[in-house]
Amino acid sequence: MLPEIELEKLQNKDFDLDAAHSFCQWQCCLQMGLYLNQLLCTPLSEPDLSRLYNGTLVHRLYQELKSMPSVENLFSLSPKMTQLYQVLLNTVESTVSADFFQKTTKTKSESCKKKKVSNKKRKAIRRAVPETQHLCNVNRFASLGVDD
Repeated sequence: MLPEIELEKLQNKDFDLDAAHSFCQWQCCLQMGLYLNQLLCTPLSEPDLSRLYNGTLVHRLYQELKSMPSVENLFSLSPKMTQLYQVLLNTVESTVSADFFQKTTKTKSESCKKKKVSNKKRKAIRRAVPETQHLCNVNRFASLGVDD
């Protein structure tokens, strides 16, 4: 059973799961970029992550933008910010398809059909495992080992 505080958090109407998922994806991309930088022996200096990303700030900004009738109004006081916003928006829009940002809704029958198909695939995979088990015993990386 969940504690009472956690239940209140889950029932919070302001929490947007899709937004939280997007923020998590962005953080994952940031982390992978840092790992790549480290893998390449740090050609770029390590950024101060506390200055680069603030989850509370991002979530509040998201809520503010969501409540505004037009995002362009946010930058109306700064022509440079308006120009930057337009450049970024045009770049994204020219890169992705026109229906990329449209939400897709699945009917109940479509989701049931997908579940049935995936269950059949899982059963077929379980049956196929013993036949291919011997293939897992081969070490693909044995040639990378160092012989003394």
